[in-house]
Amino acid sequence: MNIVFIMTDTQNKSMVGAYGQPSVDTPNLDRLAETGIRFDRAYTACPVCTPARGAIFSGLHPQINGAWCNNITPHANIPLMGTLFQERGYRAGYTGKWHLEGAGYFGNGIPDGGFEPDWWYDGKCYGDDIGPDLFSQYRTCKTADELRAAGFTEANIWGHRVADRAIDFLQTIRSDPFVLVVSFDEPHGPFVTPPEYWEQFPPENIPKPPNYNAPVDNKPELQQIHHRQNGAPSWPAFQATKQRHFACNSYIDREIGRVIDTATHNDDTAIIYTSDHGDMNGAHGLRSKGPMMYEEICNIPLIVRLPDGPSGAVSNALVSHLDLLPTMLDLAGKDIPKNLHGKSLAPVLNDPNARVNDHIMINFNRFAINHHQYGAFYPIRCLTDGRYKLAVNLFDTDELYDLETDPYETTNRIDDEALQEIRNDLHARLLDEMDQIRDPFRTFHWGDRPWNKIREPYYWAENRNIGG
Repeated sequence: MNIVFIMTDTQNKSMVGAYGQPSVDTPNLDRLAETGIRFDRAYTACPVCTPARGAIFSGLHPQINGAWCNNITPHANIPLMGTLFQERGYRAGYTGKWHLEGAGYFGNGIPDGGFEPDWWYDGKCYGDDIGPDLFSQYRTCKTADELRAAGFTEANIWGHRVADRAIDFLQTIRSDPFVLVVSFDEPHGPFVTPPEYWEQFPPENIPKPPNYNAPVDNKPELQQIHHRQNGAPSWPAFQATKQRHFACNSYIDREIGRVIDTATHNDDTAIIYTSDHGDMNGAHGLRSKGPMMYEEICNIPLIVRLPDGPSGAVSNALVSHLDLLPTMLDLAGKDIPKNLHGKSLAPVLNDPNARVNDHIMINFNRFAINHHQYGAFYPIRCLTDGRYKLAVNLFDTDELYDLETDPYETTNRIDDEALQEIRNDLHARLLDEMDQIRDPFRTFHWGDRPWNKIREPYYWAENRNIGG
C-alpha cells in the first residue's frame, strides 16, 4: 500500500469543518472525513512544532529522540521515517516545512530524514526560489493590499509550491511503492495566502471557544501570568486578530484538496492527515501554544482514509502521534521496530470501535533552546485515559480535569477528594510510563507532589522501584 501523509501547522480541531465548525471553510478536509475515519481523541506528543514533528517522524517521545524543544535536532543515531521506509524498499518523498534540522524556522535547504532530495522544499528552498526581497515581504505583509503590492499570487505562495511538488511526486512515482509526506507550513503565521483570501474570509465566521477568556484561578501561576499579559480583549477585537489565521486555514484546504485529488487516482493509496499541534485561540485567555496541556493545543485533528476502508466513520479511540509511524509501516506490510513508543492503529482502522491504548502521555520541556519566551524551562508530563487528564507541572500547580463533565477544562480538580483515587492512579501510570521509556528528565520530584507523595527524595537509586 502507498501512503500520503499530509500535515498542517497550528490547526486545532475547531479549524476543521468536519469537527463541527462548517463556517471555517475546509471542504476538502471535510470530504476526506466523509470517505474515511475521523479520530476525535488524537493527541500530539508535545504542543510545539519541533518536538511534535520529531515524535511523528521517529516514533519516539521528544525527550527520547532528542528533539525535545524547538531548534534542536533528533539524535543522529535515530532513524527517521524516510530512512525506515527506504530500508524496506519504499520510495520516500518529502516536501514542505521540516523544522527538525536545528537551523531555525525555515530550515537549511538540505534534505533530511532519509527522504529523497528531488522533491525537498523547506522554507530555505522556498526563500531561495522567490528571492530575498519577496521573502522578506512574505514575513512582514499584514494586509491584502500589501500582498498585492509585493506581487504575491497563488503561483508564488509556499503552500501552492509544496502542493505542486507533491503532485509531481505522485505523477512521477507510479508503480514503485511509496510514502510521501506533504508538510504545509500553513495556517501557521505569517498566514500568507493569495490576497483575496484575506479579504473574503469573514471574521465573524471564526468560532468562539465556549471557554474564551475563562478565568484561570486555581490554575498554574504561569497560566495566570500569560492570561494577564494577553490582555483579554473583547471577542470581536480578538476575532479581528485571528482573521488572517482562519483565512489562511481556508486557503490551505484548497491546496490539500489538490493533493488528495491526485492521490486518489491510485486505488492502493492511504491518506493520513493531521496537524502538529493546535492553537489556544483565546481559550482560557491564552494564545498560541506552549506550556499547557489543554485540549485546544493537544487534542489534534486526525483523519485517515484507506482504500476500501471505513467511510464516514468516527473513532473515540485514544491515539497518539507516536502511533502514526508504526501504523504506516503496518499498512505497508513492513516490520515495526520494537523500540518505537507507539502502536499500530490497524485494529482501529478496521473497526473504529476498537482500542489500542488505555492512556496517552503528552510532554513539554521548553519552547525553544535559543530563547526564554513561553515560560522558559517549564517541564510538564501529562497523562489522559480519555476521560480524565492529569498534568504534572514540575515547578508549578498541577492540574486534573474531568473531560466528560468539564470538556472545556475550566475547573482544576487536583485537590478534589472525590477524585483522589482516579488522580493517584493516573499519577502512578504516568510515573511508570516515564520510567519505562527512561525519560531523561525523570526525578523523584514528579512523584513528590503536595497531593500525592509516592516518591521520596533519594541520592542512590538502588532498591527503589523507579525504573533504574
